[in-house]
Amino acid sequence: MSNHVKKTALYCRLSKDDEKAGESCSIETQKALLMQYAKENSLLPVEFYVDDGYSGLNFERPDFQRMIDDIVADKVHTVITKDLSRLGRDHLGVGQYTEIYFPTHNIRYVAINDNVDTANAHSNDFAALKNVINEFYSRDSSRKIRASIQARAKEGKYRSTAAPFGYLKDPADHNHLIPDPETAPFVKKIYELTASGWGNYRIRNYLRENKVGCPSWYQYARGEQDKGHMFPTEESRYFWRPDTLRLLIRNRVYAGDCVNGKTKSIFKTKHKPKTDEEDWIIVEDTHEPLVSRELWNIANELVAVKRQECKDRMSGYISPFTGLLKCHDCGKPLTRRRYGSNSFHQIYICTTYATYGVGKCSQHKIFEDDLCKAVLADIREKAQMALSSRDMLIDSIIREGIEGNGRTQETKKRSYKAAVKRLSEIEKLLGKLYEDSIAEKITQDNFDRLMDKYQREQKELAAVVNTFESEESELSDKRSDAEKCVDLLARYAEIDQLTAENLNALISRIEIHECQPIDGTMHQKVDIYYRYAGVITPCEFSSLTFYHTKHISSPAKMRKQREKSQATAK
Repeated sequence: MSNHVKKTALYCRLSKDDEKAGESCSIETQKALLMQYAKENSLLPVEFYVDDGYSGLNFERPDFQRMIDDIVADKVHTVITKDLSRLGRDHLGVGQYTEIYFPTHNIRYVAINDNVDTANAHSNDFAALKNVINEFYSRDSSRKIRASIQARAKEGKYRSTAAPFGYLKDPADHNHLIPDPETAPFVKKIYELTASGWGNYRIRNYLRENKVGCPSWYQYARGEQDKGHMFPTEESRYFWRPDTLRLLIRNRVYAGDCVNGKTKSIFKTKHKPKTDEEDWIIVEDTHEPLVSRELWNIANELVAVKRQECKDRMSGYISPFTGLLKCHDCGKPLTRRRYGSNSFHQIYICTTYATYGVGKCSQHKIFEDDLCKAVLADIREKAQMALSSRDMLIDSIIREGIEGNGRTQETKKRSYKAAVKRLSEIEKLLGKLYEDSIAEKITQDNFDRLMDKYQREQKELAAVVNTFESEESELSDKRSDAEKCVDLLARYAEIDQLTAENLNALISRIEIHECQPIDGTMHQKVDIYYRYAGVITPCEFSSLTFYHTKHISSPAKMRKQREKSQATAK
């Protein structure tokens, strides 16, 4: 049996939410109340255990755990709190301690204001209900806090503790961002390199060679976070992680937008699962952007670097099509690989097919040699047209954009003029109808019938007019984009080789269709989406060079035999 004198544990707790309740919940008030109770009930000696600023929803609190350690060490015989909520606001956790833990360790528990005393069995009748009420209080407070955070998020307030790399927090408003003159140029350079076709690996080498410190280094150097252990050498401060670059490029904050709600809180736990992108709270143009929205969009079209690029880097080759090739059917990127173990030829196939097989998508195989020839030929053709027949190419791009509307723009224009004219006539007819009604030249039934007829027609004509004017405005925008595309193409009239730089300057994506064998020749369609214009004209080609499957070889032999027979017959 232990021979030391046991003590009474006087436990005090105050969370940030409880501070709003004022003096009645303050630590000093709790101490005075607990000490008075201990003296009046001869529960001396005592020791205070105080957790100031800790939530009651979990029990991982420093002094609470110290108290538990003393209980285990048989130093405590009684625990006293102001009320049950000071012990905790998780009714399951509080019940675990008051109903199981304390009795098991022969500890008397007293909650003064709730009249709970485990030495008196009848005083515990309503303790469980009070624990539930205390948890409801925390749940309600949590809900109000989340609503307040969401309201601030919808206002476009930046809520993170630290500003993102390239920005500083505005001294006048800590929820507003301003560009950091020291690091903002680095962010812009990263976007420019990405948009020009550079991959993650090349950009990291560039930053290291130019001694650009990573974001963690700047946080440490400025005293914002203690991360000195990450930089044992000077060289380590220039080491950029791949995911750091990837997240930087994908962050909409650099286009001037504030994005909140990427995670959600779960009541009573610290776990914050990620939310779906459609549930994010996005407010545009809340602060000065570091890059234009157009540059941000171009960079993000290329940021999903394919796994195959890693293998290509190991062989010293980086495909100029990286980030551009998409499967026409499933929309996923195409991956590059060698065609056969003994072949020097490279092919691209759909990543969905490569991962899941034919159950999800077909192969969409295309040889790199064929693709290079087809794309280069298409660019040359369009670039020459941009020089020799600029207006014709612009009109062709516009027509391609409005194709499929059912009627030509001229027909719509005639319908628009007729609708405007008829609307004017209806206005006059309605005025005349009112005059005849007032003069009692027309019966009420005829007035109602004609009024209903004219108003229905007026509504239909107004819809025609609004649709045409909207399309005209859209057509004006398309003409502006078409002119940009043609001017861009004209600069590449002398192109003789495809590189990542010129492909990404001209093209936003290339969609590969499934190839089709026709009479011994493999036919394939490629949709080339030029910047500002999209697909100008379909690009199709046929190839005999590298395909040797039965779909190609057998029909090819049959065709040669037919040609030989025809020549013999002649």
